[in-house]
Amino acid sequence: MDFLVFAAGFCIIALAARQIGDTFKQAGFPLISGFLFTGIIAGPHVLNLIPSQAISTLTFVDQVSLGLIAFAAGGELYLKELKSRLTAIGWITSGLVISTFTMGSLAFFALADHITFMAAMPVSGRVGVALIAGAILVVRSPVLGHCHYQ
Repeated sequence: MDFLVFAAGFCIIALAARQIGDTFKQAGFPLISGFLFTGIIAGPHVLNLIPSQAISTLTFVDQVSLGLIAFAAGGELYLKELKSRLTAIGWITSGLVISTFTMGSLAFFALADHITFMAAMPVSGRVGVALIAGAILVVRSPVLGHCHYQ
């Protein structure tokens, strides 16, 4: 019985998200803004239509939703508009990669005395670990890559 109530509630929220998304689109916002707004309102921090206990069991819905959001966001991109901005996009992306790598590596190197496995390492080992950590931070950065919820 709980499953039927939950499924009905989910369908109502999904329909509301579509309507709110259309309203946002008419106001000049991207369609996904309405989807995200609906999720925030329906979630455990506002209306609690989806309680926080249920979130851990909704990973499948989460993954499908991320795919749909990516699909909707891709529908908002136009190649002709992007071509004129390609140089700026390249510079911004390069700047983000370089700054994330540099700041992350420097932070790990500076905190090496406070990181248990790095404290006994020689300087060359600390530099190596700091460089690897900087590279991992670039790969895991939600700004530069995809968002992944765990």
